[in-house]
Amino acid sequence: MFLGTLAGGLLAAPLTAAETPGPPPGARVLIVDTHVHPLRSLHRGGFAVSASELLRLMDEFSVERMVLLPPPFPEGHPGVYGARELAGIVRDGHGRLAMVAGGESLNPVIQATPPDNVLARVMRDFRKEAEAISKAGAVGFGEIALEHFSSGRGHHPYESTRPDHPLLLLLADIAAERRMVIDVHMEAVPADMPMPPARRGPNPAELHANIAGFERWLDHNRETKIVWAHAGWDLTGERRVPLMRSLLDRHPNLYMSVKMDSAGFPGTKPMGEGGVRPGWLAMLRDFPDRFVVGSDQFFGEDKERLVRAREFVDALPPDLAPLVGRDNALRLYQLPVRTP
Repeated sequence: MFLGTLAGGLLAAPLTAAETPGPPPGARVLIVDTHVHPLRSLHRGGFAVSASELLRLMDEFSVERMVLLPPPFPEGHPGVYGARELAGIVRDGHGRLAMVAGGESLNPVIQATPPDNVLARVMRDFRKEAEAISKAGAVGFGEIALEHFSSGRGHHPYESTRPDHPLLLLLADIAAERRMVIDVHMEAVPADMPMPPARRGPNPAELHANIAGFERWLDHNRETKIVWAHAGWDLTGERRVPLMRSLLDRHPNLYMSVKMDSAGFPGTKPMGEGGVRPGWLAMLRDFPDRFVVGSDQFFGEDKERLVRAREFVDALPPDLAPLVGRDNALRLYQLPVRTP
């Protein structure tokens, strides 16, 4: 699944701010959505969604830019796609689209490699693929699965690995060298626990603690910027404000992208009937530069997650909305600033 010829770079040079089209500024804060999947299921070789279709939807929701990335599916999965397919869409996006890649190539290698027996050849090939992704124009590596539950539908996989896996430590070093982010999917498991009843079936009966290993990974290279995706969409009931605050306080290289979805434990969601919940609002105020929007919108499905992302940003106070909705993402992903 390695890129090979992509190492020479498929993406056109980014447009300057003056050349970049986009929705005109209005009353709503513009959004940079850092976690978008063009499709849930796709056989390699073509896309049913075009850059122009994405741009029209972005204008509808006042989304200035989107970062496209592949789901963390195993090799051979019917939904596998990655940098090779995303590059063409990004190239046609008039400077408003960017990509993160490796969920289609790096993630399967991590999942298939026992952490206690990583051969030098595997490390060498892994670095070569990561560097090819960088040269192809990606702004980050991902989506990487640390603890990923199966939905039980179709071929949706369960995946799990140690956060301090040697290949993840290597990826952290490469990301720091290349000044790229790593986007990770990890259900929070502070201590060994049974699988929540709603998620039983294709998933294991028991879950193993991962927060301590996650902290070891964060500590491995403080120059590595790691984005823990899906804050606000929690499937274990453990990703609550106190846990997130403690990790943000101890690890200045940790960032989080906020996902709004009807599924998940209600008590961990950012929004309540009266707007943004007080605990969440206090956390955002204490760490105003560490949160971005990551809708996890799949195209070819309803637009619920994008609708909810828009509602979340619109509900933020005026001092926080531009930071969380747009500015933090531009800085974190090193995207050019667009001027009207």
